[in-house]
Amino acid sequence: MLRIQRINPLNDILDKKFVAFVGAGGKTSLIEYLAAGAVKRGKRVALTTTTKIFVKEPYILTEKTCLHNGPGMPSYLRIGRSLENGKLTGITFDEIDILGELFDLVLIEADGSKRLPLKYPAEYEPVIPPRSESIYVIAGLDSLYGTVREKVFRRELFCDRTAISPDEIIGPDLFLRFFSRDALLKDVDEQRCTIVLNKFDAPASRGEALKLAGALLETMPAREVITSCIPFGIFYKTQIT
Repeated sequence: MLRIQRINPLNDILDKKFVAFVGAGGKTSLIEYLAAGAVKRGKRVALTTTTKIFVKEPYILTEKTCLHNGPGMPSYLRIGRSLENGKLTGITFDEIDILGELFDLVLIEADGSKRLPLKYPAEYEPVIPPRSESIYVIAGLDSLYGTVREKVFRRELFCDRTAISPDEIIGPDLFLRFFSRDALLKDVDEQRCTIVLNKFDAPASRGEALKLAGALLETMPAREVITSCIPFGIFYKTQIT
């Protein structure tokens, strides 16, 4: 039997130092949501990346600024190595360790998806810092009933590896296929993993979200599955009772 409970995901990370986010379909939105909430709780928060992330103020670049704990360091800051085409580029694991000394909470975008709701990783992806205490794996429910061509980042690689046509419709079974060791769960520690099925308000997903959460819990009982609509601050945790 499924138990569904509305939650505040912030409560699950306030006792953590390093939290990584991989996958597609809402990583940056979730990071920004959690960062804003943590700052309101009095936490000093760093938002950074090991790949690339869109730039917003306030930010600093490690190629130009030495990381330090002193006057002028704000309580909420985005950090990248450099600025490239409107994005902050990734910093090193050693620099992330330094951020852990300067901030209470370090939120790390450790994957890229070019704003598509699903992705299939290249050999060098994701880039998860070893100190990550929690890893959030995000997928967009708005991928349902679209085609692989429309909805999957690195679709050429996915189709080549799986022999699935780029014109294949993404039904529930194909959606669940992405939660495998060669796709969204690549290099993810199961014991530190929380799956987030985002955009449950999308028209095609309204009747599928909880079914998919239940299916994931049946095959991966050690993990938590959250369904979310991030812009409205709505999050539901689904558990088997």
